Amino acid sequence: MSNRIRRIAIFTKRNNEESRKVTYLLREKLAEQGISVIDFKNNYDSHRPDLDIDVDLAIAIGGDGTTIKTFRTLPPDIPVLCINAGGTRGILSEVSKDSVDSIVDPLLEGHYFLDRRIRIVAQIGDETTVPVLNDYVLMRSDLTKTPLFYLSINDDGYSQKMDGMIVSTPTGSTGHSLSNGGPIVQEHLDCMLITPIGSVNRLPSFVLPLMAVTISANHDLKLIMDGQLVKQIPENQPIKISKYRYDAVFLRFNKNDTRQMNKLGF
Repeated sequence: MSNRIRRIAIFTKRNNEESRKVTYLLREKLAEQGISVIDFKNNYDSHRPDLDIDVDLAIAIGGDGTTIKTFRTLPPDIPVLCINAGGTRGILSEVSKDSVDSIVDPLLEGHYFLDRRIRIVAQIGDETTVPVLNDYVLMRSDLTKTPLFYLSINDDGYSQKMDGMIVSTPTGSTGHSLSNGGPIVQEHLDCMLITPIGSVNRLPSFVLPLMAVTISANHDLKLIMDGQLVKQIPENQPIKISKYRYDAVFLRFNKNDTRQMNKLGF
C-alpha cells in the first residue's frame, strides 16, 4: 500500500447517533486535506467480499460488529482503520472516538503499519460460505436433542455428544470461545481454536495448526458466521473449514502484541 492516501471509504454503524457524529467530523477533516470520501451508512454488507470499491483505505466507525461487516463487504487487501464509536469494548478498534482529531496527520504522512489477521472459510457441499474473521459457531437446531458431533482432522478424529462447537481464529478467541471457557490465543498465531459447547464428557477446547477440519453431526445444526449470519445445516452434512486465502488487513498506528488482553481490561 502506498503511503499516499487519496480515496477513503467510511463505514458507519447503522442507526447510531454517536458513530454518525464521528463520521461527520472525520469526513470534514479529510475533505479539508483533499481526500475523497465515500460514505457507506446503510447500504453496505454485501455478504460477499467482492464489492467493487476503488479506495486506498476503509475506516469502520462503530463497534466490532461494524468492523466485521466492513471486512465482509470489501474486496481483498484493502486496509481498515477501526474507530470505536457507539460500540462496547471495541476489541478490534485502533482508536477511540475521542482520538479522531489526531489521526488525519499520521494517515497523510504514512505513519502507520499494516496488521494482517487470518480468516477462515467453510465449504458445505458445492457452496462456500462467507469468510469469517472471528468464528463459526455450530449449534443444535432441536433443543430437545443432543447431537453427536464428529470432528475429522487429516482423516483422524473423534465423536462426542455436545450442544455445539466453535471454530475460531486467534482474533476470535476473545469472542464466543472465551465465553465457553476457551483460552485467549495471541492474534498473530497461524492456528485455529476448537471449543466444544456443552460437551457431555467435558471435552476441553484445544488449538490446532492451521489445517483443514471437517465437522458433521447426526442432527440438524445452525451455522452462525461471525455472530451475524445464520445458515441451516442438515444432519450428516460435512462442513469443511480451512484458512481463507485473503487475510483481514488492519491499519495500525501503535504496535501492541497484547492488544486482546489490554482491550479485555487485563
